[in-house]
This record gives sequence, C-alpha cells and structure tokens, in this order.
Amino acid sequence: MKKDNKKENLVDKKGIDALEKISSSSYMIVLGNPLLNAKFDLTAFQMKIFYFLVLNTKQTAEGFSVTKVKVSEVSQFLKAKTSDYLYNLLEKESRKLMKKEIYLEDENSWKVANILSQIEYHKKEGAFSFLFPPMLSNYLLQLKKNFTYIDVRNLVSMDSIYAIRFYGFCKEFERFGKFQFTVNEMRKMFNLEKKYEMYGLFKQKVIIKAQEELIKNSDLIFTFKEVKEGKKVVSLQFKIEKNIAKSSQQLEIDDRNIVSILDDAPFEVIETITNPSALETIEEKLLEKLNAFSISQETISEWLEKYPVLQVELGVEYVLTEIKKDKSKIKNIPAYLSKIISSSQLMDRHQQVEEEKKVVKAMLKKNNEEKLHFEQQKQLQKEFLEEVYQEKRREVDKILNGHLTIYKKVLDVLAGSLYSSIYYDNYLTKVGTEISKETFLAFFRENTGFETIVITTLESFKDIDVFKEIQKKYKAQATKLGLSYY
Repeated sequence: MKKDNKKENLVDKKGIDALEKISSSSYMIVLGNPLLNAKFDLTAFQMKIFYFLVLNTKQTAEGFSVTKVKVSEVSQFLKAKTSDYLYNLLEKESRKLMKKEIYLEDENSWKVANILSQIEYHKKEGAFSFLFPPMLSNYLLQLKKNFTYIDVRNLVSMDSIYAIRFYGFCKEFERFGKFQFTVNEMRKMFNLEKKYEMYGLFKQKVIIKAQEELIKNSDLIFTFKEVKEGKKVVSLQFKIEKNIAKSSQQLEIDDRNIVSILDDAPFEVIETITNPSALETIEEKLLEKLNAFSISQETISEWLEKYPVLQVELGVEYVLTEIKKDKSKIKNIPAYLSKIISSSQLMDRHQQVEEEKKVVKAMLKKNNEEKLHFEQQKQLQKEFLEEVYQEKRREVDKILNGHLTIYKKVLDVLAGSLYSSIYYDNYLTKVGTEISKETFLAFFRENTGFETIVITTLESFKDIDVFKEIQKKYKAQATKLGLSYY
C-alpha cells in the first residue's frame, strides 16, 4: 500500500511539474510521448500550425474546448493586399490538416484519429476556430506521466518535418542522452514505407537533413552510428548533445532566424522596383547575367512586359543556380529559361514563404507579449508576498513580545513535528537551559529559518486568528494578482 501511495505521489509530482513548466513560459507545450512517436504524414508548416494550436490550448483543462485564432493577430503584420492570401493559406493548410490521420499504437491496442475534428471561420470576427478530437486529450491535457516538454522556439525556423520530429525525439530521450530506432521503425513513423527506399537516399533526405537543421536552429543536436547486419544498415544509434551555439538564452527569435525559412531556396530574392529607370537598370543587369547564353535584349524586354518583374528575376536566378549545379542537364537553356519564367510556381512559392514568415512573426509577437505579462505578474506577486510577509513578521513579533506563554505553545508544536523538530533543536542548542520568552524572541529576530517556521506555526492555530486583519487588508490586492493564499 505504501508503494502504491509513493507511486501516486510521484505521478502527482510529475503532473505538477508539467503544469509549472507550461505556466513558466509562453513558448512551452507538453506532449504525451506516444504522440511524438506516432505515425503521421504532415508538412513542416502543418506541424507548426499544430504546435501553434497546442500552444493556444489550455493544457490544464479536463477536455478540449474550441481554440480561436484571430487572423488579425497575424495580418496586422501584413499589408492589406496580402491579408486575403494569408486567410487562404491558413484555410488551405488547416483543411489539409483536418484530413490528416495520426496512428498511435502500444502493446495493448492501436488507434487512429484525425488531427483536427472541426474548423470554423468567423467572417465578422476574422478568426478561425479549431477543435482537437477527444482521442488526443490523453496526449495533450493534464499529463502526469510519460510526457515531454517542447519549447516551440526551437521549431519555428525549421523547414523539414523530419527535423521537427527528431527534435521531439531528442527532448523525449534527453535525460538518457541517447536513443535508438530501427530503419523500419523510422520509415513507419514518418510514413515513408514507399519513399526513399534506398537507405542512402533515406539517410541523406531524412537523417542528415534533420541533423543539419537541428545544428542550425535548436538547443539540442544529435550524432548517430549505424548498426549493420552484414552489409545492410538495420538500425541507428543516436547520441544527444547540447548545441553550444543555441543555448536556451539564445532562443529569442528575431528576423534573422525567421529568414532562415528561405535558406534552401535556390534563388536570390531581388527587390522589385517598377519605375521606368529602375526597369531599365533591371533589364541591363539581366542582360549582363544572361549574355553568355545568347539571350537577347528583346527577349528580356518581352519577359518584363509580359510577366511581373519579380517573376522574371526569380526565374533567372533559379535557372542560373541550376546551370551552376550541372549545366549538362539543361539541353536548351533559352527554352528552359522561357519555360521557368512563364510559370508562376516560383512566385507562388516565394509568396507562400513570405506569408509563413509573417505567420511565425505574429505567433512570436503574441507569445512574447504573453511572456512579458507573465513575468511582470510574477514580479508583482513576489513583491506583494514579500510585503505581506514583513507585515506578518511585525505582527508576530508584537504578539510574542506582549504574550507571556504563546511561545511555549509554538515550541510544543515544533518539538512534536518531525519536519520542524530541527528548528526546535537549533533553538535549544543556541539557548541551552535559558528557555524563556526573551531568548525565544531574540532567536526569532536573528534567524530567518526559525522566523518563517514560527509564522507558519502561528498561522495554523485555529483558536488564535493572528493574521485576520492582515488578510482583510490585502485580500483585494491578492485577488487582483491571482493569489488565493498569501
């Protein structure tokens, strides 16, 4: 029975730790480990939406309630003409997310749930409402065991879904310093049973890509060792390490971090100017860049008249990058250039990346504001509690000084408690046989630990309402600060 109680207390403590952790930082979420190891197929942006929704979900609740995300919180960072695109982006990606399934399995059962069960757009409010399915509550709400803390600041700049997932593994197994998966287990978790079938390609596109992004973006990184059966790699042993370049103090994300979303783009983004003299300058620069490929000025002028300037610039930079990688792959460079420039795909991608950056900025601004408010509130609470404590101390000093025998009652309580007997013994060691109101009061005034335990003991006396007036005096202020006990 004692073992059971001990286990329950440990679980309760872990639950309390989880609550304290998510309340201590506006960037922190808590996820059940089965969720981190589940099988699902999301893009990096969809995963960020999911984490953003978890971040805005009350994880201390007993059940899910609708999470409302205002588009205005994002679009205030955008120009008016781009707000419609942001709405379309959120609508498109969240609707895709709603159709995505997550597969969870343990030794007893398996279960499948959609990641979202409901989406609603409020036209008058300019807000989306989301609802998680009840099945996910065991992995997101009131977690007391088998969970992992995630600081989302480590994830917002990652472009690869595999990097985001490997960061989750690193956090889950951080206390052990290592973890191991078979190649087949990873293929299953990442829904890659029929993709990257050659191990070398899987290693490059998944493992190495994740490793590089964690080094660049997160506070944890990993190295790995291949385990073979004959010549075949069957599993990987991962070692978790702290990223010296990215401590927790360095995770305040600024524009430079967010720009990293574009780091894998094979082109340079050139600022577009539309006045005539600027267009002539752009035409001259493009002609200079393309001179070696027999592209005439007339062709460039035709492109600039027919397509947006940025679309032409992006197309040229993309093709030049491809030529630099391997010129032999492009049989007809002028024809390839015309084909790429005529397509709007690079423009669409560029615009989507820009919108994703702004979504992330909006999320971070909101989180920073919440964090600042939380820290200010904590400081006010600290100052308030110190003021109340000093008031109590003065009141106790007055009571002890004016009462002949109350100190004896306090000593009896201290002597009879295993926890507080150490304070009783310290007092006796100090005063020896000179137990009196005067020595008690002197020890109270010079010893902070003794002072605190005496105040706590007097608070517990039901027949002596020592602090009634103090509580009455500070009640309104305590309520305003969210303190139910002071």
